[in-house]
Amino acid sequence: MRPVAGTRLVYAPLVLGVALIVATFLVAESGHSRLRDATVVVAESQSRQALLSRYMQLLLEAETAQRGFLLTEETRYLREFDPAVKRLDPLLDRISVSYEASALQTEQAKSGRLRKLTGMRLGEMLGSLRLYGEQDLAAAMALVNTNIGEKTMADIRRLIVDLYQGEGERLLTATTGWRDDLRVSRLLLAWTSGFSLVLIVLVGVLFARDVQRRARESLQLTERNLELDRIVRQRTVMLFNLSSNLQTVTEREKAKLARELHDELGGMLVATKIDVSLLRRSCDDGTEASAVRWDRVLRSLDEGLDLKRRVIESLRPTLLDNVGLIAALRWLVDESVRRAGLACEEEYAEPLPDLSPDANIAVFRVVQECLTNVMKHAQANSVRLAVASDERQLAVTIRDDGIGIDEQRLEAPQSHGVLGIRHRIEALGGELRIGPPGAGAGTEVRFTLPWSRVRRAANGD
Repeated sequence: MRPVAGTRLVYAPLVLGVALIVATFLVAESGHSRLRDATVVVAESQSRQALLSRYMQLLLEAETAQRGFLLTEETRYLREFDPAVKRLDPLLDRISVSYEASALQTEQAKSGRLRKLTGMRLGEMLGSLRLYGEQDLAAAMALVNTNIGEKTMADIRRLIVDLYQGEGERLLTATTGWRDDLRVSRLLLAWTSGFSLVLIVLVGVLFARDVQRRARESLQLTERNLELDRIVRQRTVMLFNLSSNLQTVTEREKAKLARELHDELGGMLVATKIDVSLLRRSCDDGTEASAVRWDRVLRSLDEGLDLKRRVIESLRPTLLDNVGLIAALRWLVDESVRRAGLACEEEYAEPLPDLSPDANIAVFRVVQECLTNVMKHAQANSVRLAVASDERQLAVTIRDDGIGIDEQRLEAPQSHGVLGIRHRIEALGGELRIGPPGAGAGTEVRFTLPWSRVRRAANGD
């Protein structure tokens, strides 16, 4: 009986090894199947995100073309209108088919509503252009000024954001499954390696080759993981640099557009106002009805000049380039916080060393975003803005006495404003802190920027 028992003990590790191999294969195959399914979900979701982004881009191109034509009456703007409109319907078909193929009934219903809203928005734009052709610019602008298109556009944006966030959640779920499956695979590999060592001790040379094979596989897996980690780090740096470049290009395009509006549209409106004033002197028949009409025309030109000024300031504050950061921040506080009825305490370090153009606009945009959030969400009564400077760094603090901010929102993917602020600061080598102040309620945003990164160079670049 002893030899039989000894033989059974010898074969017991073999049976356990075979069972372990079978279990490993089943788990790996199951994980591979889940990864394959997750890959399909990721690919479909990314494709729909691209379609939604392209749809929004085409709709904005059509809207820009329509408004550019009505504002300038230059037909060159309409060259982009028809191509954009024609591509919208096929794009909506692809979005709807994609949701239908994925059996996403809720999203399919939303895509139907998106098609309806798109038709309403295109109908309003085409109607304004038709009124311009059949009647005059005033009739077209009267339709535009009804705000019907603006409300429809707001509904479209909310629907697009909803769909885009849904795709983001599906992507997050799929990638989370990926990580879980990878973690299980690694744990399984560690368990298999440990048990193989036990089998080597019990069975000897029989499993020596198997252990070597597993060791080679483990090394290859480690090398692949290291390579993947290197690729991920490289792609992260590339995406960070790309985002920084996009922000820089966007600000430069805004500045260019502001200059063009100031030089061309401003000059055009001023010249028109002068001409209208001269015509009034020579053509006014002295009646009350004529005086009302002349006053209405001149008032419309004044409103156009004021609109031009507000658009230019929103694109690129002229004070920022002409006078400096402190003056631009004072203007921003007056135009936003005080106009909204909030008390504001300001403290500036003057004179402040010259900042580079990129640092100037970054600091201005961050403060602008913070003040906007205070007015929209904080329910505050007062705001404090402080700009301090020492030999090493520039420090900016924005503090309010509102309801505060949930710390979970700071890291949420949907908090685009916070992410944008953080990226602007980190791109300049700075540090950002958002949280409750030391005492009392409210929120404090404080960021620091090293002078070595933000000071204007001696050659003025």
